[in-house]
Amino acid sequence: MNIPRPRQLFVTALPFALLVLTTLTRAQEKPLMEIDRDCESFAISSNNRIVCSVPRLKRMKKVIIQRADVWVANEGKEKLIVEGEKFMPVPPPQSFQVDSLSWSPDGSRIAMSITTQKPTSDDESPSGGKAIALLDDEGHEIKVEGSKTRFVEEASHGTWLADNVNVAYLIGAGPYKIGRVSVVSGQSSTLFEGHTFDAIVWDAPRNQAYALSQNLSVSGRQALFQLDLVHEGIREVTRIDAYQGGLNLSSSGTKLAFFTDGDAVEVLDLAHAAKPLSVRVGMGTFAWSRDERRILLKRGPPEKSGELIWVGLYDGTFTPALHGLEYHAFAISPNGETIAVTEPGKEILRVYPLQ
Repeated sequence: MNIPRPRQLFVTALPFALLVLTTLTRAQEKPLMEIDRDCESFAISSNNRIVCSVPRLKRMKKVIIQRADVWVANEGKEKLIVEGEKFMPVPPPQSFQVDSLSWSPDGSRIAMSITTQKPTSDDESPSGGKAIALLDDEGHEIKVEGSKTRFVEEASHGTWLADNVNVAYLIGAGPYKIGRVSVVSGQSSTLFEGHTFDAIVWDAPRNQAYALSQNLSVSGRQALFQLDLVHEGIREVTRIDAYQGGLNLSSSGTKLAFFTDGDAVEVLDLAHAAKPLSVRVGMGTFAWSRDERRILLKRGPPEKSGELIWVGLYDGTFTPALHGLEYHAFAISPNGETIAVTEPGKEILRVYPLQ
């Protein structure tokens, strides 16, 4: 009887194993949705729709004009909701750049933070200001009642509150003031008058925000505050000894994390904020997992591409995500079930399931 040696069995089984591995890898890499456009800014809604801005450049004689188209994608279907040329028609040949996009908590409205620019020639520097355009999910502009201006001027990082009537936004380049405007009554105001904030993260579904400030603390030390954006209530959560950026709130609104230095992330369970957890991860940008026991980290500066790594906050594990490939930007959906990434170069956006 001829009994094959183990080496022969291994060689025979190898092609089949490679076929299975290749098939599984391809299945994992197949996106749920793809937007084959240069997506400069994007956001995911609570009902898993994606809004993205696509920049456009146009030369008019010696003047270069920048515009942006805005698309909404849902279940593989894309719809152009803002055509840049019509949104900011000429004359005058004014440019605008989309800085950020955000959905209302119910996914029916959009706040588009933009920078407007006056026309420039090749030997001139651009000049302009910050503003927020308010849109519904079909791209129709939502006007502020009684306003003499088209946009919410001198404002950035806008967010719709849960009533779909009030919009909160930041004023200034930091330290920031917080503004609020009602699109129904037209009433606008600066909230928490006389106070400024070094960093702010919105919690729009609950009509609140979390912010770092020194001039609200009795001791004059930097502290974290919970801000009621409707009634202007203020509650000190805990003192913060060191802050280096990345203030980030989990989808449930129960945990918050930020960088304390170039290597460490501090994690706060807001119900027990006096007992923070510090994790060494390396500098980058991050988002929360669905179970809020991990963060997904893109190492390096935000404007640079990098690999995505799952960091276990309570077990110290580091696991490459999406096969260790590099991506320019990413966002996890509010329900934690999908991730949207843009690739380096032409920023094609792809959506993948999360395990």
